[in-house]
Amino acid sequence: MISEVSKILMCFYQCFSRGASFYWFVITIVGLIIRLDHHGITSIIRWLGLKPNLYVSFLNFFRASSWKLENIQQCWLTIVKSRCPTVTIEDHLLFVGDGTKVSKEANYMPGVKKLHQESDNSGKPSYITGHHFGVLGLLAGNEKRKIFCIPIMAEIHEGVDRIRDFQGKDSPILEGKEQTTLVTLMASAAIRMATQLGKKCLIILDGYFSVGPTFLIAKELVDQNGNRLLHLITRAKKNVVAYEDPPPKTGKRGRPRTYGNALKLMKLFKLRHTDFQEAEIITYNQQKTISFLCIDLIWKPIKEKVRFVLVQDGENQFILMCSDLNIDPLNVIRAYSYRFKIEVSFKVMKHLIGSFCYHFWTLAWPKLGNKTTSDLTNLSSQKQQLIASSVNAIEGFVNFGCIATGILQIIAINHERYINQKYCGWLRTVSSEVPSEETVMSVIREEFFHNFFNFRNTVIYGIIMSKSRKPFMHRLEEAA
Repeated sequence: MISEVSKILMCFYQCFSRGASFYWFVITIVGLIIRLDHHGITSIIRWLGLKPNLYVSFLNFFRASSWKLENIQQCWLTIVKSRCPTVTIEDHLLFVGDGTKVSKEANYMPGVKKLHQESDNSGKPSYITGHHFGVLGLLAGNEKRKIFCIPIMAEIHEGVDRIRDFQGKDSPILEGKEQTTLVTLMASAAIRMATQLGKKCLIILDGYFSVGPTFLIAKELVDQNGNRLLHLITRAKKNVVAYEDPPPKTGKRGRPRTYGNALKLMKLFKLRHTDFQEAEIITYNQQKTISFLCIDLIWKPIKEKVRFVLVQDGENQFILMCSDLNIDPLNVIRAYSYRFKIEVSFKVMKHLIGSFCYHFWTLAWPKLGNKTTSDLTNLSSQKQQLIASSVNAIEGFVNFGCIATGILQIIAINHERYINQKYCGWLRTVSSEVPSEETVMSVIREEFFHNFFNFRNTVIYGIIMSKSRKPFMHRLEEAA
């Protein structure tokens, strides 16, 4: 399997202007998969058996100017699209977007701020200090067997108004004004992904993004014929109000009505319960009977029609919104059922890969203290560059974790039989013939530590041996 990892990593060679940077990139990805603890860069050096005096060079790689994260993300999207089957609904590729918050208490880590988190889990505090990442993933796999949300990109999305200026990033523009918010940044990231693919795409978001700016920004992406390339499916808020078509013009004096009757959609579950249709649908690998009502109404935040799908699932009632009026309502429901796939990817990135176990800092960052955000006014250009390089390092490390996670998922999809044969562990419950990311990681680790010389013809072997501090056979006792 390491040879397969090597083939994927070789596709990134063109993204680096220096060979040394590409070597460190390969070491980072392999280290994230191989290491047995999550102690940052130190653990990668330890478990790959690298020379300790290369630690500073390793750190400098994340701040180097010989690579750009945007180019790596574009290359990664191309690799994912070409190496595994993508999930489509009515010829639309499916993206899933969401945010995740990471606790960080370092005083001099750029972008750290006080964050509020809502959760039903009593073990989570209401407020934390850390980073808020927006992540976008592409759904891939077989709908009848197993679907993965392969993470494509991740960037800090909260408290980064000034930092994005330091990094040279463009701010989202809405109605001629710059608006840097969680909503606009997620929509802009989706536009970048859909633009590269050049195909019709659907982005699936949770209820937080069911606001006008998300729909307005996505509306701007069209092809040469003026057809929209990006549509949204999201869950509506419970207090959502929509309007019927305005009545015909009477020819009398006065301004004609722009909207028809206002409808509080949650009340329609009772008022129009006889209009609901029953249907069989498979969600989360379970077949269930639901009832739904599809209605196209004018939504005031965008002054256009939106397809609302009211769903009654047992005792649960919820409303879905879709900007494409031509998509079948059952497909809208099926598409939204895949939104939870990104939560599974978050779990893998956090607990299996350790994508958020970073510690890049700079003294140029104003100490947070008791404030919710740091004051970034009146900073010298040198301090601005130091802050930008630190944030680039943070986002680079997290995106490399996305790539490491995606590689495990690609291997699981394409080599399921080999992985299941080589897996030496024991699974109490086998939920799918397609192995999980952890199972794939276990097989790769087994091959790495116990059959190291079997892949000596790969790029990975040559790069690791060129920086190894001693024969790798001495590492076997520690791996055991």
